[in-house]
Amino acid sequence: MAPYLKCVLLVAAFCAYSALGSFIICEWQSAFLSCPAGKTLNVTSGVFGRTRGNCICPSHNVENKNCTSSNSTSIVQGLCNGKNTCSLYASIYIYGDPCPGTFKYLEVVHTCV
Repeated sequence: MAPYLKCVLLVAAFCAYSALGSFIICEWQSAFLSCPAGKTLNVTSGVFGRTRGNCICPSHNVENKNCTSSNSTSIVQGLCNGKNTCSLYASIYIYGDPCPGTFKYLEVVHTCV
């Protein structure tokens, strides 16, 4: 199987999973997280860095494929938990730079309670 096709399949599989409360925001991008009326957000994980190859948020700048910010989960939880909606921005200015020279992303796992 061609490497490009593997990336497409990985992204497609991940996108199907995103409907279950997980999504990725590429570095320098933003997204809104929301729950239905009467429910609030409960973030279980918010990982900023890069833990996969170049299929997720592809870039020519992928020096490190195993780096995470040590405080990103607590930051995302502080921004979102207990709220009906929140806005997230994937930036080194918020989460620090766990791997200089590598294009990163924010992967968030949440539920609505």
